[in-house]
Amino acid sequence: MNIRIVEASHGWRWITGGIALFRKNPPVWLLLIATLFIGSRILFAIPLLGVIAVLVAPNFFAGLAHGAQALEQGKPLRFGYLASGFLKNAPQLITIGGVSLVGQFVMLMAMVLVGGESFSGISKTMISGSATPETVEAMRAAAPRMMAAMVVGFAVSLPLMMAVWFAPLLVFFNNARPLAALLLSLWACLRNILPLLVYGMAALVPLVILTPFSLALRQPDLGLWLLAPILVPSIYVSYRDLFVEEPAPA
Repeated sequence: MNIRIVEASHGWRWITGGIALFRKNPPVWLLLIATLFIGSRILFAIPLLGVIAVLVAPNFFAGLAHGAQALEQGKPLRFGYLASGFLKNAPQLITIGGVSLVGQFVMLMAMVLVGGESFSGISKTMISGSATPETVEAMRAAAPRMMAAMVVGFAVSLPLMMAVWFAPLLVFFNNARPLAALLLSLWACLRNILPLLVYGMAALVPLVILTPFSLALRQPDLGLWLLAPILVPSIYVSYRDLFVEEPAPA
């Protein structure tokens, strides 16, 4: 695979490309995302099954990207594309999910090690719901360690997110091995950090607007799910923009 380096403006083009693919069949996109959202809520509500949801997330993501490819080629988007990631390179995609799961665990452990007792103190304050001078002072004292823990968590999660960003698509469309796909994805993100920043800022604005609504419904990730019908095809658009497969030798 050859990795292209594109201008920062391509980050916005990926968003508009995702919108264009969404507009080709909004009802089916909404049905696909709604099905995954409901399924994820059921799995995370049952102990240990949430782990399965994380493991198979790349499979479902690959299936959605396969649907985006179909729309790009003028084919209809069908509900069956949701299962595409289980029909091709399924074990390799689950391996990507396993790497993501382990990475998230390492991130949480690093944050707990840095944050220490500040996590439990702030949790007790939030559960009690009463703001007394003692609780306010406790939160103030815990703030520096909490900030340090968040910085450590971000430092761990950022390379993990970049490695996993394109990996499922490289495994599904290009038959890349999991380790090679993770390294290719990380390298592509590092080489195109400016368009990714533009892309991230464009996605962050509506996400911030939707956050109060998500918190009111006690679903912190609801904003991402509401944006998924556009974000998922936009990631496929960015993959097509950055990765060029080398021609086969004569």
